[in-house]
Amino acid sequence: MPLQLLEHPAVSLAQGHGLDLPNQAARARATWVAGRQGRPPLLLVALLWGRSCTSVVQLLGQYLDALFADYACTPEGWSETQAARQVLAALNLQLFRRRQAGERVPELSAGLLLVQDGEAHFLQAGAVGLVHFRGDLTQGLVGRDNPLGDQAELAVIQHSLPLTPNQPLLLAPQPLLDVADLRALREACNSLQPGHLGDLLEPLLSAPGAAALVLPGEPHSLPPVASSTQWPRLETAAPGMEVDGWTLLAHCDYGPPGRLFRAEEEGREALLWLADEDADEAFWQREWVLRRSPVATLPQVLSPRQGRQHAFLLFALPPAGAQSLARRREGRTPLDAKSTLAIVVQLIEAVRSLQRRGMLGLWLNPRQILLDEHGRLLLLPEFAAILPGVTRQPVPPQAVPLAPELRHGRALDGSADQFALAALAYWLLSGQWPEATRPEGGQASRYVPLAGRVRGVPAGWDGVLAKALAPQPRARFEALSEFQLALERLLDQSLRHKPVPRFNRTRRVALAVLVGLPVLLGLWMGLG
Repeated sequence: MPLQLLEHPAVSLAQGHGLDLPNQAARARATWVAGRQGRPPLLLVALLWGRSCTSVVQLLGQYLDALFADYACTPEGWSETQAARQVLAALNLQLFRRRQAGERVPELSAGLLLVQDGEAHFLQAGAVGLVHFRGDLTQGLVGRDNPLGDQAELAVIQHSLPLTPNQPLLLAPQPLLDVADLRALREACNSLQPGHLGDLLEPLLSAPGAAALVLPGEPHSLPPVASSTQWPRLETAAPGMEVDGWTLLAHCDYGPPGRLFRAEEEGREALLWLADEDADEAFWQREWVLRRSPVATLPQVLSPRQGRQHAFLLFALPPAGAQSLARRREGRTPLDAKSTLAIVVQLIEAVRSLQRRGMLGLWLNPRQILLDEHGRLLLLPEFAAILPGVTRQPVPPQAVPLAPELRHGRALDGSADQFALAALAYWLLSGQWPEATRPEGGQASRYVPLAGRVRGVPAGWDGVLAKALAPQPRARFEALSEFQLALERLLDQSLRHKPVPRFNRTRRVALAVLVGLPVLLGLWMGLG
């Protein structure tokens, strides 16, 4: 492959790849991106090395597309290194989920190099190394063989390096660095002439792998301007339209009406969820909370392969046959206690994962809670009052259920989500929302017991639900785990002490007579 050169007074770059083996290849890519919070632009260099898979070159191209598209959509409040780290973490989690599902995924190593304002930050995940040539010294940051996707949490090492003009950085897979003649390369760097950076890199590209050579320039030279992107909402959408490379196939009968579609892009299908407002900091913070949540009860966020021009999210398709709770409740009798608890327990797993990442005050809309044919649940969250790093979000006027403190703008904590979970359990059992969850509800709202109105409610559940639905947060359970355990314990007691139906007792007596009569008859004849 011909060398790719990027020459600028601030930073210059030469990159390329060598031989590709049947199941192994490496690729590098670089671009100038905008700095954060008034900082100057930076040069972002990514190198991926893939092994043990077919179509490896095509896959590496797709992963690089996704890395740069995802970086452009990270929250503005993050630093450049935090954004790069989270982009790598998102890729790692995608690979981990695919591996857990039994798919064959490549052994992928990655190195991200950020060069900005006289300093370099290197994020090392797997067997990609970095060499810093400093006069007569060679400093090596050795890559380790721990590929992405081996575990849910990203194993990454971060380095910070001060830069000196005309002292290059070499980024490459560790096996290539192990066999390269770094001494000769260092001596050539000492006598480097302007415009000949590619000549230094070319000998390395006769071997398998890829490499990028970065040369810091004059410290006072201004880097090229890299403008930030805006993502407006799409005013109208309908099946058949194309949105940033995705073709809308059909409306979904769950989620927000008119904003959730099945979509397709080059053979890949996904849920495409259009935002109701232009993308802002809250929009991106919400997306990245979901990206970092590893539980199966939350949707898997997909990375686009080209930069988004509009505000939307991409999710993996839900399991076949999945329906919203709202759809399942249409024209049907309320759920029994066991089915209700199974739903609530799965929702608690999803809510706790969101809370751990700073997302509180959720609207648990039954249209956005899916259940498949095997009872597996998927929560598609959108509204949350509290998101990391942004001001409190206004409450949608139509949102039910919501805790009173959330609806009236008072201080809130995680117990607001406990309130919403209890309200949903009440709705599943009775088909009605508790009074305190509605817009007209407030401090004076009273709990209407289910016992006597709804069949099969375990003894004591009214007390548990009333406590979780208390208008004052301090009167609720201290943690979601306490709320869950209280429901489970009372249901277990109810099932253990459930009376045997009269018909079953009669059948047992008849069976005992039929079995015992021949035995008695045989004994009588033997005695005779």
